[in-house]
Amino acid sequence: MGSSILLSGLALGLVVAAVTDVWNGRIPNWLTFSLAFFGIGVQSWEYGWDGFLFSLEGLAIGLACLMFFYVKGGMGAGDVKLLGAIGTIVGPGQVVFAFAFGAMLGGLYSLALLFNQGGLRHIWDRVFLLLSTLKITRTIPVSDDKISAEPKLRYALVLGLGTVVAQTLFYYGVL
Repeated sequence: MGSSILLSGLALGLVVAAVTDVWNGRIPNWLTFSLAFFGIGVQSWEYGWDGFLFSLEGLAIGLACLMFFYVKGGMGAGDVKLLGAIGTIVGPGQVVFAFAFGAMLGGLYSLALLFNQGGLRHIWDRVFLLLSTLKITRTIPVSDDKISAEPKLRYALVLGLGTVVAQTLFYYGVL
């Protein structure tokens, strides 16, 4: 990884993904598939068979990083496909760091959203109720009701920022 073509395509794809996710609440397939094919194509063109395998490994690792959270309903399929597409460009090692930094930034983003919407108090009340009920009844209360004003995390934004942080740290030799 490192060609200016790959970095330019990655930057453009991340900006478009973040904007569409923030505006529409989703990351379109045309974007994630285009970015993935771009990564595989350019890596293959520049590095041959090794570049092709490098991209496929990055795709697989990127998808694997978020698959658990998708299966558990914690995020949409577009987020998973976006990290896979990022992996086709940065490769298997660096996509893990993009995921890790994205997860850290996502945690901070979630806290900021909750704080902004007064959700931290609600969470504390729910945790207190859960622990009190568990202590008294030895059972965990289960609720299916969702909070309608629940803040929505736009994960393309934090995946993009996490990728930028990871790539910057790799560029300067910190990672």
